[in-house]
Amino acid sequence: MPGRNIPRKYAEAFFLLAEKTDGTKAILNDLESLVGLLRQMPTLLSFLESPDVGQQEKLKFLESSLRERVKETTWLFLTLLLKRKRVALLPEILSEYVAIDEERRGIQRIRIISAVSLDRGEEELLTSTLRRITGKKVLAETRVDPTILGGVIVYLNGKVIDGSMRCRLEELKDQLLGAPAE
Repeated sequence: MPGRNIPRKYAEAFFLLAEKTDGTKAILNDLESLVGLLRQMPTLLSFLESPDVGQQEKLKFLESSLRERVKETTWLFLTLLLKRKRVALLPEILSEYVAIDEERRGIQRIRIISAVSLDRGEEELLTSTLRRITGKKVLAETRVDPTILGGVIVYLNGKVIDGSMRCRLEELKDQLLGAPAE
């Protein structure tokens, strides 16, 4: 899909700039604030994306309301996004920025879905195993989904490791239905 990597490219460029100027953490705070503001005030995004409002008017508004609240690097980045009509990409740029930051710090996010709530020991065993496999610090987000019947499903780097009972039963069903009749 064309355009899918656009937020990543902006985030990479902004991250490199942040490393050389204000620091990645300070810029991350600015980005989180801006995205939070856009989520709280959807009319602000509509205003900034509106073809009926002139570029200068948008810049004046942003300057009067935001310029003093963000780092100069963030301000310049925001004006670039405005000029290129990419302000609506800010939430995706933030997600990519966080992903880049975590990659650089050796952090791997995973999602674990289990049929029942995992106790602390089970979660630690799973995350320590994944830490050994990935060689990275693992941040786990857990969720309970009783429809998987048992076991766990792990989402890691765009891959799915399905150790659920539901999956095993479906595999067994496929084997039984696909077996030749005697």
